[in-house]
Amino acid sequence: MLIYLFLIVIVVVLLAGWFLRGTLLHELLHLPVYHYHLHKNHPGPISFTRHSFGDHGRQYFLHFPPTDRTVERKQVIIFYHGGGWSLGSPEMFKINAAFFASRGYHVFMPSYRRLPFFRYPEIREDLNTGFTEILQCMKKEGLGNHKVILGGMSAGGNLAALLAYDRAGLKAKNIDYAIFSGLILMGAVLDLSLMQATPLRWLYAGSSAHPDFAKASPITYLEEKETLPVLIIHGTHDGLVAYRSAEAFIKKISARQTENLTIKILSGGTHLDAGSWNFFDNDLRKLLVKWLEDREASS
Repeated sequence: MLIYLFLIVIVVVLLAGWFLRGTLLHELLHLPVYHYHLHKNHPGPISFTRHSFGDHGRQYFLHFPPTDRTVERKQVIIFYHGGGWSLGSPEMFKINAAFFASRGYHVFMPSYRRLPFFRYPEIREDLNTGFTEILQCMKKEGLGNHKVILGGMSAGGNLAALLAYDRAGLKAKNIDYAIFSGLILMGAVLDLSLMQATPLRWLYAGSSAHPDFAKASPITYLEEKETLPVLIIHGTHDGLVAYRSAEAFIKKISARQTENLTIKILSGGTHLDAGSWNFFDNDLRKLLVKWLEDREASS
């Protein structure tokens, strides 16, 4: 009897998972599985240094040197983790750093002040200040001639895209746009206007009429001609970052960029599927490795 009851529960869960796919509830129900994989695939001891760029405890970045010096790369990777601008830390996602470091990259993972006590203006300030401090660290480490590949998952993808596409902001800080050699966006928040109107979105950038709203949306900064190599990965059933948000960005950038634009749409894929390369040697990981190899070959 218990066996039959157990089987019924399993069937109900599977059916619920199928029908809920593409909803916030589905993503939340699968978060424990995601964190299980984070723990299970933890890279173990990995060398890194911590660098502060402000007085607040969240204003810092981690620097992970390559774990395989025999293939040390000509580029560094700056990767912003996800967490809705409110959760997570670079330390939680050392698995990301280990993936890149094992392939010969210096990896920088920034932190920043968070919601709900700090909103877009402060987060953006930390984004800019953290980046300039990373550039200073690169010079001290003898990496001043290395170019930068930016990357991020979810809210982290939003920050990476803001940094990459806001040319006016870079110019104001005397940063040459040519320092970037690529951009990786996974389940990223790219058009806030097509995101679900959640309290989280409001906390981050206010109402759609607020000036910060457009400033916090990467699609705002796309110019008539774009050339930066970019890899975009997004699931059609993303329950946290609506696919239509990525779709609008993809449509706009595709009209402005004819080369070095790599788009991977995960049919039926969820938000967490976009980050599955962390744990599995799947097609996404193969795509990411190939994309990185192409960037290295063209550097």
